[in-house]
Amino acid sequence: MSRNRYERGWVLAALLALGTAAAGGAEKPLAFAYRSFWPEFEAMRQFKDAGVNTVCIFAANTANSLGQPYCKYPPVWRWFGKYDFASLDKQFDDVLAVNPSANFICMVDLNSPSWLDHQLALQGHSGESDSFTMLSCACANPAWRKATGEYLAAVVKHMEARYGDRVLAYLLAGGQTDEWMDYSRGVAGRAKAQAWKAWLKAHGRAEQPVPALERLDRAAFENFLRDPATERDVLDYAQFTGDVIVDTVLGFAAQTRALIPQQRQIGMFFGYILQLTHSRLVWGGHLEYERLYASTNIDFFISPGTYSDRPMGGGSGFMVPNGTRVLNGKGFLHEIDHRTPTYNVKLDGFVSIAWMVPWKDQAETDAGLKREFALATINGSSLWCFDMWGGVFKTPETMRVVAQGKKLWERFGAQPLAGRAEVALVVDPQSARYVNDLHPLVKEIYQGTRNKLNRLGAPFEVFSFNDLARVDLSPYKLVVFPGLFEVTPEKAALLKARVCKAGRTVLFVYAPGISDGSTLDPARIQELTGTAFKKPGVSVAQRDGWTAAYAASYADVTPQALKKLAAAAGVTLYCDDEVPVFASGQLVAIHLAQGGVKTITLPVACREVRELYTGRVVPVQGKQFPYTFATPDTALFEMVP
Repeated sequence: MSRNRYERGWVLAALLALGTAAAGGAEKPLAFAYRSFWPEFEAMRQFKDAGVNTVCIFAANTANSLGQPYCKYPPVWRWFGKYDFASLDKQFDDVLAVNPSANFICMVDLNSPSWLDHQLALQGHSGESDSFTMLSCACANPAWRKATGEYLAAVVKHMEARYGDRVLAYLLAGGQTDEWMDYSRGVAGRAKAQAWKAWLKAHGRAEQPVPALERLDRAAFENFLRDPATERDVLDYAQFTGDVIVDTVLGFAAQTRALIPQQRQIGMFFGYILQLTHSRLVWGGHLEYERLYASTNIDFFISPGTYSDRPMGGGSGFMVPNGTRVLNGKGFLHEIDHRTPTYNVKLDGFVSIAWMVPWKDQAETDAGLKREFALATINGSSLWCFDMWGGVFKTPETMRVVAQGKKLWERFGAQPLAGRAEVALVVDPQSARYVNDLHPLVKEIYQGTRNKLNRLGAPFEVFSFNDLARVDLSPYKLVVFPGLFEVTPEKAALLKARVCKAGRTVLFVYAPGISDGSTLDPARIQELTGTAFKKPGVSVAQRDGWTAAYAASYADVTPQALKKLAAAAGVTLYCDDEVPVFASGQLVAIHLAQGGVKTITLPVACREVRELYTGRVVPVQGKQFPYTFATPDTALFEMVP
């Protein structure tokens, strides 16, 4: 495909998605659901009693990252064109025996069974069909795509014929941990090398070999950022790696869409730019998420709550840019796979996952689950409680919180609640390709900045740079760019026209605009920010009516520094403490590790607030009210006019 045809297709998809967003925003939440790798029937009964009737079934054919089978049932995909549908049916029928009212999210395992990997190797595709660890190599392999597409079609047709409208959605799962992550780190076999040549031709680039692997592990500028003047092939290869995965996923999504009725949804794990760090930010394959988010064949995306900010006092958060998916009219499913003190750590007599640190006690479990439920409910997101290998939701106290969370989600989750954020975090996948993702600073760019904003004491939203051309930026008084390394002339014009406006504060961190898309030049940093590259601390300069804040070091971007900038910009700080706040419409959630009496400030006047888990009503005076929090605690307030 020519570059122009590719760009026209992407723009058309974006316009179609924008039309969906303009017509009514993101998809309504699909479900409050239950999921486990293993058939935890007693837990399913407890969730049924709590009003949860949607169950995710993962009829896996493959092993997990620990080498253990995902599934307790026999594999479904047994050979080319040979399927054990009796095993598939039993997994759904066993749930129906426990809960005759159950409906399903059907997760389709598109990873390679060991027999397929071995057979394709014998056909000359050695190392090019292990989709779990070498995803981009498998996606570039026509033989793998053909066999996998045939399996996908067989499963979907069978499910539609046997279970019909009990299926709410199909989840297309592949790659490392079935989250479409690529662990090949740039390795290319014959098929991927041929696909690279085709990609270069389609993008108007001269033919060149796959970059040497040792070049992928270093970068020209401070061993952190790549210079497009000398490393353009590496930047292109990073985009190609993501493109070959996205092209494959788009093909599977279109194939599935053609086999199901319109009301059935399609979802997948993708777009983890706020989570992936060491060796995965660039080479994990998720940076090309914008093409998937613009697809009319995909209805929603999924991620676990972030793994890096789960303890008490942390803000959790989606791994994907929430503002981008909303702008594209997509739904979201928040995976609550957080560990409680009762979770099962032993997969068998030899393998355990005890290194996964759980919440410490029932008080932390209650506060943590309320935090996760509030995050999903306030953002109009679906969710599932992921029981993994059992025992996570074991106590009656835990299930009482689940039942309460389900009722509140049903009441508020499907309402079109207007966001309350006055702070925007902007990620830029095009700039992220510049990063040497083996550098220790990589974890500070997006994951680290998001975790610090989690302690702002005010809500914030996350957008992608390309969203800035069409999102309404008027509510945002502070805009944060922690990784805007590439500022082309087109990007510079967009910043000037839409972002750097009178009355707004814009924070740039570490080398913003150092590249214009062709070369690196540190002098460009001062041109953009008014401050020299290496000046320590957070510098503030007035620039034509707007305020440019600049931090040369990620270490200077502390929660305290962010709160100071936000307050100076006029952002409503709901709490003086460094705590997470979620807010939209009439809902405000505040989570604390250490309780006590706190004064809460609201963005709008109201008569009183009602804490929805306890029913406690507190009067509001001058947009403020006192509230006594437990240790730890999450409170979900409804503002009463």
